[in-house]
Amino acid sequence: MKIACIGNAVYDIVARSDRFLVEGLKHSFNDVSFIAGGPASCAASVLAKYGNHVDFYGQIGNDASGKYVYNVMLKEGINLKYLSCLDNFMTPQSFILVNKSNGSRTICSMRDPIEFENPKIRNFRYETDYDFILTDGKYADESIELINKNPHAISIIDAGRVNSRVLKVCKEVDYIICSEEFANNLTKKALNNDGPTIGQILRELENYFPNAKGIAITVGERGYICKKDGILETYPAYDSGLKAIDTNGAGDIFHGAFTHAMANGYDYYSSLEFANVIASLSTTKVGGRDSIPSLEEIESKIKKQEKILTLIKPKKRDE
Repeated sequence: MKIACIGNAVYDIVARSDRFLVEGLKHSFNDVSFIAGGPASCAASVLAKYGNHVDFYGQIGNDASGKYVYNVMLKEGINLKYLSCLDNFMTPQSFILVNKSNGSRTICSMRDPIEFENPKIRNFRYETDYDFILTDGKYADESIELINKNPHAISIIDAGRVNSRVLKVCKEVDYIICSEEFANNLTKKALNNDGPTIGQILRELENYFPNAKGIAITVGERGYICKKDGILETYPAYDSGLKAIDTNGAGDIFHGAFTHAMANGYDYYSSLEFANVIASLSTTKVGGRDSIPSLEEIESKIKKQEKILTLIKPKKRDE
């Protein structure tokens, strides 16, 4: 299986504190790390770690931050032939504050002004033999072009925020896995444990995107929501028995794990279940892509759950 990930590659500065910041006070940090981030980039890391062939489409600056991101992704085994490295361009950066008391995080982002106003991949090229395409919607026109040039590929979007670009791509993909923030902002309804409200939100999403074969909503520590055989289902986050200490990157990991399972022969619902396990386990370790559990780790932690174990080494589609 050949997979393309297209979207954001970011240089992240992650600072961890025992409590959330108090406005008006000075704070110092002795637990800081520097990582390669971005939804599509992190998802590509999952796919490469689990043995998939994955090409990454996006762009970074030819600056120190960009070189760091490039080297991390290259070391992970991601094919970077279609990652543009530009002079006079600032690699996107984010400052992420993690509250170690509950694992939550707050993100502040900084973008190149041109990139912020009109994100386009310079020197964009594409291949036409992909089996799966995962996009975060950042580069809308390029994502749609890549999908159109690969009409037989299964396409997936990580819909994190509501903006014109993401909405445009949502109308073109097969599967939408959106964040709670996306669902709330698009429908103007608060997603909570009220069944009727959840049902209304899913129906509105289905009306917005009638061509989607499946729509699921990730809801953080509460798991995910989808319809199965026409029935609304809420699936709690997998309980590993370990405390969540860092949720940074968990959503990105969810999308990468979902794509991995789909690419290796499992149906939509089983792929969501697998992704739920992987994302939940990732929150028990520090660091976005550094927290991706290996397949061996997963097996050792959930060896009694045979149903999930079958997803660790899934069958190929042609078997």
